[in-house]
Amino acid sequence: MHAASTATTRADASSSTLDPKFLAPGDAFFNSAASAALSARQRKQRARSTERRRKAQFKKLLWFKQPFPDNYTDEKTFLDHLQRNPRLQPYEFWSLMTDSTVIVQHVASVVIFCCTFVAIYTERVSPVSVVSWASLGTFLAWVWWDYWMAQEEAKSAKKVAHETQKNEGEPNSHAAGFEGAEEMEGASVGKEQPTPGHSPYPPNVDPTLSWSPRNQQRLATARSAVLIFVALLGLSPILKSLTRSTTSDSIWAMSTWLLFMNVAFFDYGSGSNAYLPASISTNSALMASTVLASRLPSTTHVFCLTLFSIEVFGLFPLFRRQLRAKSRNGHLALTVALVTTASGAVFATLTGGGRGAWIAGIILGSTSTFLCMGVCSWWLIGLQKYKNEIHGPWDPARPIIRMRWD
Repeated sequence: MHAASTATTRADASSSTLDPKFLAPGDAFFNSAASAALSARQRKQRARSTERRRKAQFKKLLWFKQPFPDNYTDEKTFLDHLQRNPRLQPYEFWSLMTDSTVIVQHVASVVIFCCTFVAIYTERVSPVSVVSWASLGTFLAWVWWDYWMAQEEAKSAKKVAHETQKNEGEPNSHAAGFEGAEEMEGASVGKEQPTPGHSPYPPNVDPTLSWSPRNQQRLATARSAVLIFVALLGLSPILKSLTRSTTSDSIWAMSTWLLFMNVAFFDYGSGSNAYLPASISTNSALMASTVLASRLPSTTHVFCLTLFSIEVFGLFPLFRRQLRAKSRNGHLALTVALVTTASGAVFATLTGGGRGAWIAGIILGSTSTFLCMGVCSWWLIGLQKYKNEIHGPWDPARPIIRMRWD
């Protein structure tokens, strides 16, 4: 009996050690030791991998294998190349004041046109005198502009001649290689041949004529002026009856919105090389002048106002841009003249007064305009502190497109 009980106890002990559901008293020590050894081994592996990563230099490249995971972030070097507002150009007060004169000039031109229409509509001034003085000013401005263009052409011709003399004085292999081609071209043609789709001559210039290119452009300008004059004479009766069935309230509202569009869409940033002003701005202004001219009493009034609008909104911006590029003092003087004229005309139109209202308008209008320019400039300078543009090596590269190939 005792032997049987001993065998049964041994069988139960052996079954308890073999059965995973039952744990022996020694299993607790064995499991804790194994887990400690496993954690020590993991710590060693992590330390080795960390040491390898420290030795390796992390690069933000995916086309070669690195001992780092794909979502790894190097906290030490991540913000090293961070740039805040790298292209920021701090504004200066007087430079902003000078740049704002472009807007002031155009707004003053629109105000002068509106006051002129009111004066013609109320028969306070003669439309013939208005268009005569405006045409004289346009002619003088064109003479001035033509003088500037002649100076630029002379400078460019001197530059080309200087470069030619320099190339002849320093012959090289390229010049020697081109001599044969130039001799063949001169012998076969005798003059410059433009490539298809490109002409070396300015528009309205015929290289076969004996006149100089500048004289040909002057003749083309005179032809365009005569064509506009004759076309307006023929279209004046049609323009007068264009909006006969439209009420005057609709005409005033439509012209107001069109002039607002002219001010809003005008190209204030274009340089002196711009050939014509922005099409939306110019078209809206000419449309406004057309609907306003339809409310005048005679075809003479319609012709004068339409021609005056073409000179103010089509030709005058070209002269202003060229004057700004050539003479800063002249640009500022023109700004002062336009502001004083517009201010006096507004007060004289609103009050119906004479010289006293004109002088009061000049003083108040000029002062308020200068204050508005200063306040807007300081406001824009104050807004610059809120600019927060962040750049870094993770940003996509911006391609540099060359618009002109030399």
